Amino acid sequence: MSKFTRRAVQSIFTLAVSVAAFAHFSLAQAQTSGAKPETNAVYRRSDAPTEKRVEDLLRRMTLEEKVRQLDFYAGAKDIMDKHADDTHAGADAVFLPEKAQSVWGNLGVGAIHDLNATPEQANTIQKWVVAHNRLGIPALFIEEGLHGFDTGTVFPAPLNLAATWNPGIAQQTGAAIAAEARATGVDMILAPVLDLAREPRWGRVEEDFGEDPYLTGQMGLAYVRGAQGTSLNTDHTVVAEPKHFAGHGSPEGGTNTSPVHIGERELRTVMLKSFEPAFREGHAMATMAAYHEIDGIPVTADPFLLKKILRDEWGFQGFVLSDLGAIQRLYKVHQVAATPKDAVCMAIRSGVDMQFYDFDHDVFQNALIDCVHEGSLAQADLDRAVRSVLRVKLALGLFDHPLVDTTLNARTYRSPEHLAISLESARESMTLLKNDDHLLPLSTSVQRIAVIGPNADVARYGDYEKEPNGKHINLLDGIRALVPQANVTFDAGKEIPAAVAQAKDADVVILGLG
Repeated sequence: MSKFTRRAVQSIFTLAVSVAAFAHFSLAQAQTSGAKPETNAVYRRSDAPTEKRVEDLLRRMTLEEKVRQLDFYAGAKDIMDKHADDTHAGADAVFLPEKAQSVWGNLGVGAIHDLNATPEQANTIQKWVVAHNRLGIPALFIEEGLHGFDTGTVFPAPLNLAATWNPGIAQQTGAAIAAEARATGVDMILAPVLDLAREPRWGRVEEDFGEDPYLTGQMGLAYVRGAQGTSLNTDHTVVAEPKHFAGHGSPEGGTNTSPVHIGERELRTVMLKSFEPAFREGHAMATMAAYHEIDGIPVTADPFLLKKILRDEWGFQGFVLSDLGAIQRLYKVHQVAATPKDAVCMAIRSGVDMQFYDFDHDVFQNALIDCVHEGSLAQADLDRAVRSVLRVKLALGLFDHPLVDTTLNARTYRSPEHLAISLESARESMTLLKNDDHLLPLSTSVQRIAVIGPNADVARYGDYEKEPNGKHINLLDGIRALVPQANVTFDAGKEIPAAVAQAKDADVVILGLG
């Protein structure tokens, strides 16, 4: 090769390197300068495959934008001018952009909880979020929906639903709750509970489907299929979030956050069997990592559970949300992390994707940024978490139609169809344990009825439902309505001798216990 040819080749190579370096610098500058990407970017195209949209968006994001997607914000008290309580905005509350700017700035929002907005309020907030972050990433609205959404249709508690032995009713229940939630702009509900009730002292037994792995697995699968439907990109389906992953229903002494003492064999053959169908067959797109430790390892610091089993073996594609404060417990309770920063990075490294009011937002987000810079958190682990959240948002269609039809709620809220499902579920859940001498059904000609017990004069709906949310009649009033000619007396049972005396003076005693 001549000297001239070598010089020409070297010049061409130098020019190519310079062009490549300039292109890389220009992209990096665009990512950090606030410049918005082109309108025909792959992630903006609804016709592009979801995974290509996720990867295109991920490569455009700054580190600060990424960690923001993993954070979880309260709504009612932080961004509205008034709130009915800690978890509900007032029906006439007004969104305050200046408060949103101070809380969120221009980096976007991962998820919003404890808002329970009207459709109009949700749309106003979502418009602001999309307009005030460089890449136009929408927020995910998350609320409770265990056996009814907000003030909508109240369904029997999950333990009652399990007593129906009817997966069809479970699927209809999940679908009805999802429809009422999505009609207000909510995209994800924190349900179902698939823990096994193996510790009777545990105070949350009513939230799950009982002690049997197979029954719980099938009812949970049906609920997830109802909630998520065949597509999340609709106006009536939401992301389901089986919880509390895993083994939470068997805490030492029955205390809600206590350790669970089982090994891998029992974990796999019993505790995980109630969850597995919801993920393998139902393709649930979220789950909640529980508070406790299993055989000495906290769930939020357990890659065996959150990576190997959930993702590698079961093919989970959604995101893992910590239970409220579960990451913080790595530092304060389990004491496996020396600092809040260590706890945050340990959780993300282990397979958690989003915090739930664990640490102050600055502490959580700066911890991730610092750990990536220091090398104690691999970029791949952070990107896995961000990718999981973005995948869910894209699957819901939030990038293509982030706003809700404000007329939908009036047609969906406590609709006749949903009320009928609730009634049928209640009827099928009734369980007759014993009927000596064919005492039941009672004759309408009975004259003296004593109704006794603390739950006889109030309709108890169970956890995650407030009594005023329902329109159901209580046991005492129902009996009086059915037999107006009878003398129906009531005693709450606070003084046992008085209750016994009333019982002795009656032809029939009906107890409202619990």
